[in-house]
Amino acid sequence: MLSQRGVDETPSLLRKLAFMALGGTIRGKKTTLRLPVEADLDTYNRWMADMRLRHAHRLWHEPAMPATWKDRFKEMAKEKEQVLWSIDAEGRLVGFALGRLWSLGNGFDVRQLVIDPDEWRKGYGFDAALALHRYVFDYLDLRLATTDIRADNVAARAIVTRLGYTEFAHGHDVDYRDGAYVDVVQLRVDKETWLDRWSAEREYPPLAADATR
Repeated sequence: MLSQRGVDETPSLLRKLAFMALGGTIRGKKTTLRLPVEADLDTYNRWMADMRLRHAHRLWHEPAMPATWKDRFKEMAKEKEQVLWSIDAEGRLVGFALGRLWSLGNGFDVRQLVIDPDEWRKGYGFDAALALHRYVFDYLDLRLATTDIRADNVAARAIVTRLGYTEFAHGHDVDYRDGAYVDVVQLRVDKETWLDRWSAEREYPPLAADATR
């Protein structure tokens, strides 16, 4: 996660309220991000065992019994700064997104955004990512978003580049996968860059100067 030095660290009331607002339902054009339910457990477990996903992403958790996944979901619910969304499209579960609000409430780290490999190349990944970042910047009014991806994940690179992310660090031979090590890149996008690129497509109206959500 990106160091917070050099970023405005004033804990405004709005940023404090971001902790309370974290979670809920986020709607894109093709996808909906919602809080997970028990019926999602089997699908999550199947994804963690899918070699296509294991190649593209770091695992969130190893495959496990349903009771273990229930415990994982319960622990996630206790984390006030962290949130897990299931991603739906066309009435079915197609992925998940995992993120954490910075402790000072001025930034958000996108830990994972995973789409079912059977649903790749349908635009769900970008649509969910765009909706999530609208929520982060336009609704929560945070100042910065960060993420890290494997350097050879072409699809993820295309999404973050389109959103306005830029690379600030490159780790060599960080993850071990398929009998070899792979590089990981760390990326960031600030609110000003986001507004320059996406202000014409805001999902939420801008706040008045003295208003809070």
